[in-house]
Amino acid sequence: MNIKYSDIIDRLKKLANGKTCLRLSIFLLIGIMCGTTIRVINDRHEYRVRREIETRAFSVYFGDKEIGKVRDQNSAQKLVKDIKKIIKTDYNCDIVINQKLRFEDIHVEDEEITTTAQLKKEILDVLSFNVKAYAIKINGKVVGHVKTKEVANRLLGEIKQPYIDRIKEQDGELEKIDFLEKTEIVEVEQSLSKLMDYDDLLNYIKKGTTQEKTHVVQKGDSLWSISKDYDISIKDLEKANPQYVNGYLQINDELSLTVPKPFITVVTKEKAKLIEKVGFDTEYQESSSLYKDETRVKRKGVYGEREIVALVEKHNNVEMKKEVLQESIISQPKAQIVIRGTKAIPALAGTGVFQRPTRGMLTSRYGPRWGGFHRGIDLASGIGTPIKAADSGTVIFTGYSKSYGYWVEISHGGGYSTRYAHCSKIYVKKGQKVYKDKTIAAVGNTGNSKGPHVHFEILKYGKTQNPLSVLGKKYR
Repeated sequence: MNIKYSDIIDRLKKLANGKTCLRLSIFLLIGIMCGTTIRVINDRHEYRVRREIETRAFSVYFGDKEIGKVRDQNSAQKLVKDIKKIIKTDYNCDIVINQKLRFEDIHVEDEEITTTAQLKKEILDVLSFNVKAYAIKINGKVVGHVKTKEVANRLLGEIKQPYIDRIKEQDGELEKIDFLEKTEIVEVEQSLSKLMDYDDLLNYIKKGTTQEKTHVVQKGDSLWSISKDYDISIKDLEKANPQYVNGYLQINDELSLTVPKPFITVVTKEKAKLIEKVGFDTEYQESSSLYKDETRVKRKGVYGEREIVALVEKHNNVEMKKEVLQESIISQPKAQIVIRGTKAIPALAGTGVFQRPTRGMLTSRYGPRWGGFHRGIDLASGIGTPIKAADSGTVIFTGYSKSYGYWVEISHGGGYSTRYAHCSKIYVKKGQKVYKDKTIAAVGNTGNSKGPHVHFEILKYGKTQNPLSVLGKKYR
């Protein structure tokens, strides 16, 4: 084909025309947009396909019961085979599982997939066959089942072992160890799911429960406050946590709130050498400087000591009987001397004048202090120093708080009351009538306290007054 030079020139001129360039630009833009849209559509399609594949799963049915969700059918089928092998190995017998596995297609997220452990538990719960097992019966009641008689005997032996170890550590001589309750090991037929784990059954028999409640110690906690918070006696709290008896709690210590009530009582009879206290007598002397209801110890009694060899019977380490076989005195006791008051008790009606509750140095006044407000005065004195009623009245509170420690409040009538805080001991009870100068407590360092002292407040209709402006003056 012959193309003339003039034809080429004409075509180029047409292309140079402005309208033709605009059309070409529009066509080019449309092409780019169409290409982008196609890519977005393709990406979305690929995402839907990928999510459809990623979320594929199966609902697993064992017999008529749905037991979980899995990604792979083989994992459930393998688990059933493994369970059959374990049962055959443990019990030396073949089993026939009547239930069949069935699967239904579903789509789920990863967090909805059933764990292997849970799937295994569900399968065992559905299994309907029985195996030979051994029941531990205490006073006729079955408390659990285990695989073999040897395991049952080992478990009962482990319950006794700590008592045997204790006697050895204390250089005692074990005469006999047994259970107080009638204990039997009985062969039975039982479903596999009813067999208990060894450690779980051991703890269950020891504690009487499988539920464990705990408390993590926080700043300011004490056995007393924890017992109040959970309505459990200090005695039971100490029983549940013997490691903390006569000890100090630390922040983040974990205390058990489950009071052990064991199904079984270990009875030990042991021959032991013991050092025992020998009680002292109390001698009284009279003094006119004390009121008739007051006493003071002039000389503390001293216990004597004796060494004995005894046959001791204990139930779960609690002494029930003791037969003394030999005895020798190590030291003689010394009598305690107590002074008894003879002075007449004053009238219980208020005198209308407050006195200082104890001797001691004034270390903090009433008013603003440390960015707060001090609602009383502090009188420093040694621990155990008597705290006396500032005037006659009726005790309306005795107890403990985190800020005051042990404290007492007395009502004096006319809207007036007094408070005595941070005590080491309290000698009066709520509702008791006391006279002025009656010893009601002892100086201590309990609660929010930086040293032994008594925090003393005077209140009128519940509002604190400056004690220094009221002491020694007629208040009503």
